[in-house]
Amino acid sequence: MARPRSRRRAGSSRGKGVGAIVGAILLGLASLAMFSGYVWLNVKARDVLETDAKTGCPTKAGPNSVTAVLFDTSDPVPQATMEDLANKFRQIAGSIKQGGYLWVGTLTAVPGDLKELYARCNPGDGSTVDVWTSNPGKHQRIWEEAFDKPLKELPEHLPADSQADQSPIMAGIQKLKLSLFDNGMFDNVPKRLVLVSDMMENTPAYSQYKAGADYNAFKKSPANSRFRTDLLGADVTILYFNRPERKFPSVDHANFWTQWFSENGGNLSDFTKLEGM
Repeated sequence: MARPRSRRRAGSSRGKGVGAIVGAILLGLASLAMFSGYVWLNVKARDVLETDAKTGCPTKAGPNSVTAVLFDTSDPVPQATMEDLANKFRQIAGSIKQGGYLWVGTLTAVPGDLKELYARCNPGDGSTVDVWTSNPGKHQRIWEEAFDKPLKELPEHLPADSQADQSPIMAGIQKLKLSLFDNGMFDNVPKRLVLVSDMMENTPAYSQYKAGADYNAFKKSPANSRFRTDLLGADVTILYFNRPERKFPSVDHANFWTQWFSENGGNLSDFTKLEGM
């Protein structure tokens, strides 16, 4: 007579079978997690590395901010002031975060004519990339050659002893807004304008050498409508050359430009006198 099979052994077999199934499921989940992590790292790597060759900006996300620095050196500038300016410019450049676009140019005596000196996104240095997805050393070299080095050298190439018969500041701001801020890349990003100037508007349409800082006189001039523009809420900083030959107080000058920027869609948040003048 055959003996009945042991229930204990059957239960043990079922336990082992269930354990094997659970183990297989856990192994599958672990493999899936590793695969998902691998895919995520590769996607992230492509996002970090894929930048526009000309601008250095992320090709997918685009720039996350735009800062424009406009130099007006239409009159001589003392060496001490240029050194102070170089220090402040380095601070501005250093404040541009990874993915932020920096444009640098100079004003000329021709209304609306700007000379571009630099225009690129900050690609981020080696510390801003993941060691698992990128080569930090290579990224550091790219940052140094394309962003850091040219900006450090730029103040040395600014004219400090030029002389011009016109200073079309308003026309330069208008041109900058139309050619840069209105660029489709910057529709939904914070905008900042930095002006390095004595802010002495001087054109046939309106001259502060003749009218002073009288805003009512400006409102009656052709310049009021000719140079009107919408700065799209840009935050404005003025690094001010305090000319001793100016015929009116600098506080009146600051009030004039505060009102002008307010009426033209900007916000003058910082008015700093440069040292040495």
